[in-house]
Amino acid sequence: MNRHSAFADAVAALDEGDFELLRRAVDERCCREKHGFGTLAEAADLYRTDPACPSCRAASPFRDGRTAGGVQRWRCRACGARFTSLTGTVLEGSKSDMATWCRFIGLMRFNVPLDAMAEELGITHQTAWEWRHRVMAAVDGYQDRIVLRDLVWIDETYVNDTDLHLGYGVARKRGPSRQKVCIAVAIDVHKNPVAVVCGRGKPSSARVLGALGGHIAEGSLVVHDRERAHGALIRESGCAEEAHRADVNDPVYLERMAMVNNLCSWLKRYLWRFTGMSMSNLQSYLNWFVYLFRVKRDSERWPETARVVRHLLLTEARFRSST
Repeated sequence: MNRHSAFADAVAALDEGDFELLRRAVDERCCREKHGFGTLAEAADLYRTDPACPSCRAASPFRDGRTAGGVQRWRCRACGARFTSLTGTVLEGSKSDMATWCRFIGLMRFNVPLDAMAEELGITHQTAWEWRHRVMAAVDGYQDRIVLRDLVWIDETYVNDTDLHLGYGVARKRGPSRQKVCIAVAIDVHKNPVAVVCGRGKPSSARVLGALGGHIAEGSLVVHDRERAHGALIRESGCAEEAHRADVNDPVYLERMAMVNNLCSWLKRYLWRFTGMSMSNLQSYLNWFVYLFRVKRDSERWPETARVVRHLLLTEARFRSST
């Protein structure tokens, strides 16, 4: 037998305005209990405790009151500039509450389509699109500091180039033609991945070196599929190599290349969700894939949504719409 809620009649009696206030208060409390913060101000107080001045980069500003929304305001000791804990982050100027942002980030973690996000959160498709790219702007450059170590696998995967001015209406060619965008991928034994756009068609040694150079620690063992373009990368990185001819009927090749082949499969399934995206944004989607891969890997140490919020607040980034 269902127990009658003591609050049902009181909630039913609320007018539209009061009900909206109640809903926001409940969402705020649920967000606080689940993630440790219920408002943008609380999240900023938790993760952005001593921001550098966005004008002159001087450290150790002093507190200068709070905004009407409760966000900490700061004043720079060096140049006198005033700013808040959200200044310079992708959450600066946001008019939405923290609970809505956390739900959005949760949906982004599962790469939910924009239309579904917009309907679930009660926002427009354009707003959902902008929020997605705000989050991605915060992870642009994230891969620059990733260095793979010890045992490393490298390979390439290909996706169709969807730009209309490149062969619209022309039959697709088989194999790694110029109609396909090449993505250089690598992953190490510690499950750190890298995925970088590597031009169109079959890659050259210079393109592979440009994409993966600096991402592999000296002395590592690099496992690959005998692609000739890998040679320069291995030599420049000072690594040993283990090469296997790509043959799906060879059990040794399948076993030794399974790690990177699986990564390519996961990456293509991920990109399939965004069919029709602008190729100019492809690297941003790859950055989010790599970032999310590492977030999920460390989920036992860091709650996933809270970790993304922390990253958004600690990373100075801005998104500017081209429309």
